[in-house]
Amino acid sequence: MEASDEESATGPARPLGTDSETDSAAAPAAIARDIDDETEADLARLLDPDPKQPDPAALRSGMAPYLGDIDRYMRSLELEESRRPRDDYMWTTQQDINPKMRAVLVDWLVEVACTFRLPADTLHLAVSYVDRFLTTSVIKRHELQLLGVTALLVAAKYEDDIFVHEVQRYSAITANTYTRQQVVKMETDILKSLNFEMGSPTARTFLRRYITVCRGSDRAKAKKLEFLCSYLAELSLLDYDCIQFNPSVVAAACLFLARFTITPTARPWNLTLQRNTKYKVSDLKSCILMIHELQLNGTYPGLKVYVIKFKYNDRELEGVSAMASPENIPPRFLKDIKR
Repeated sequence: MEASDEESATGPARPLGTDSETDSAAAPAAIARDIDDETEADLARLLDPDPKQPDPAALRSGMAPYLGDIDRYMRSLELEESRRPRDDYMWTTQQDINPKMRAVLVDWLVEVACTFRLPADTLHLAVSYVDRFLTTSVIKRHELQLLGVTALLVAAKYEDDIFVHEVQRYSAITANTYTRQQVVKMETDILKSLNFEMGSPTARTFLRRYITVCRGSDRAKAKKLEFLCSYLAELSLLDYDCIQFNPSVVAAACLFLARFTITPTARPWNLTLQRNTKYKVSDLKSCILMIHELQLNGTYPGLKVYVIKFKYNDRELEGVSAMASPENIPPRFLKDIKR
């Protein structure tokens, strides 16, 4: 793919430099503070889940009796055809864009989300909106950045994020490539295309539950595990091929890889995780290998887009993107666990 194609996916290569109102370098610290604000029980997640211990945070909130119902509902929601993108839209619907352009867009959206201090849930939801929109609506490559930045705006509104900015700022972040009116029109187009069904689970939705299962007393390891899972989940957003997997599968694969990266000699999966995620290793294998390749490269193959890797190399995020993962996963770890 020619460099000009990559640049055309998002207009100006780095329009963020024109907006100095918010310092994107401060974003990792903001993310760390978000996690520090969580309950201590949520942070007490270690590498050896205890199946006999219920989630104390859920008990305190009174949600424990409903966790099973919530999980079943989210799993049914992720299977609804109208709430998930088709994994072949690049070839059946789109004519002027390709997976590399999409990867460049996602990389840029990560940077915009950092600049606007939007939480990871908003970023994941925005990428989901982009893919769902592209499943049914044909666009030109010069409109891709407009779609992305507007999807981020819609996701921020849906998440009721306190950092929602004025529409004009979303226009300005593109170096004013698009007007406020164009952003507003695209917002309407997105809502109509998605039939106003804005709630859809993402990998973040399931990661929050899965990681809580990994309880323990070592706060430092718990934070590292959570940051590493978040890093891998964001890397998965870059790869168009990851769309084929349900968000719950992506989340489980990220947890597998995070545990493997932290302790390469120990089996990453066990019966407790299998029971809580509802997935055997064989269910996750293809997704694990795909995200592992992204982890080894630190980016989408063939592209030099490193915003996610740079973001998670920050000390506030434990520098998890710099953690070396073994090049090969032992075959025995990719086999189902025998009871």
